[in-house]
Amino acid sequence: MSPISPREFRNRLRKNRAIKINLLDQAVIAGIGNIYADEILFASRIHPETRAGDLSDDDLARILRNTKEILQEAIARKGTTIRSYTSSLGIEGEFQNRLRVHTKDGTLCPVCGSPIEKIKVGQRATYYCPECQKTAEGNSVPADPGYRTGIGQ
Repeated sequence: MSPISPREFRNRLRKNRAIKINLLDQAVIAGIGNIYADEILFASRIHPETRAGDLSDDDLARILRNTKEILQEAIARKGTTIRSYTSSLGIEGEFQNRLRVHTKDGTLCPVCGSPIEKIKVGQRATYYCPECQKTAEGNSVPADPGYRTGIGQ
């Protein structure tokens, strides 16, 4: 959990990639998996398909702040246990009880009450709220289908 400035974060991002794909790239920021990327973007109110180059400094600072908070809480709760996973010591995580969007497609958003949706971003299942996490254009889905498939990575 080494500190990283929004400027350094911006320099690491691949500007034409969706922010979700960037968050999953361990060369950009280590330690974020699919579950945590969805939760970080929801907490940051950023659509997962938003091009990284379109994010403001405030957006990046919010992502970094929420990354730290969510990962610290997940560690404190011994991670996330989904389905039948337990650690080698037989310990089950408890963070799955705190998930707000991941695996929640069809359930109501805890903030606005809209249904959570599931899409694929970079071939990964992605959960988000189309009302809380609008694109810069105000749409829930960008016009360029390349974001969704990961083209231009």
